[in-house]
Amino acid sequence: MPWTVLEQLWKRTLDSKNADSNHTNWDSQIKILYQLGIGMEDTLYFLYSEKPDFETFKTWINNRKRDIASEIEDLTENVLSDQDLEFWNRNGYVVVKNAISKEDCEATQKAIWEYLKMNPDEKESWYKRHEEQKGLMLNFSDHETLNRNRFSPKVKKAYEQLYGTTNIYKTIDKVSFNPPETDHFTFLGSPLHWDMSLKKPLTYGLQGLFYLTECRENDGAFHCVPGFHNQIDEWLDKLEPHENPREKALKTLHPKPITGDAGDFIIWHNALPHCATPNKGENPRMVQYLTYLPNDYNAAGEWI
Repeated sequence: MPWTVLEQLWKRTLDSKNADSNHTNWDSQIKILYQLGIGMEDTLYFLYSEKPDFETFKTWINNRKRDIASEIEDLTENVLSDQDLEFWNRNGYVVVKNAISKEDCEATQKAIWEYLKMNPDEKESWYKRHEEQKGLMLNFSDHETLNRNRFSPKVKKAYEQLYGTTNIYKTIDKVSFNPPETDHFTFLGSPLHWDMSLKKPLTYGLQGLFYLTECRENDGAFHCVPGFHNQIDEWLDKLEPHENPREKALKTLHPKPITGDAGDFIIWHNALPHCATPNKGENPRMVQYLTYLPNDYNAAGEWI
């Protein structure tokens, strides 16, 4: 057990005077959590709310860790075809069809409904906010069906192909619940954005999500700006000194919907601005996020 690294995380959170000021260690600390099958937000919530001593934190870690090293089957055949890779190079996103089964999607939907204490057959219950809901995001990451979805060999192989290496690790991430808009409920999601710093040189990484429900264009579909990963460096260079790139993106870039069926997985280049959208459909849109990162991933540095 890498207790030295986890002790650094504990100190960073609770003992600011003694915390390691080297921010490059943050990625390695979170990586250890993910490799133990533990979510970052669950860990930080425990640390900030309970303020445990280190021995109590160690006990908490031991009680939650999972032996996940051998739980993902390695595929020998590629998931993404040459045509898929050509599409990726041009557009910066790709859809992996049937990455998990319809049965696993239904089991995950059921788990989300139960966690939210909502009834899929009672529309009025969809709008009673749960304390763990923040916008569209739901801090719900530790459940048998969520873990099973994370073990999709198709998803892992697709990420390996796009990174060009098998030296990657998966994150433990959340889910999203986006109910249809009504006269009394408006969309709570974020506008077009990046989840990375725009300070050059840009850090290369990928992001991804499962559609747990069928998602057509008006069902709150994931949107992105295809091909922008091939333009972003030049686009940033052309900004005037007074221009904020995130604000300019909102005014000038035009995302398109990426539709899919329940069980499909979307991977996108982190240089693509992206967003969820208002749900104009009949039922809530549910997704589960799953990202793989290279073992040497380092996103430390100035946020722009």
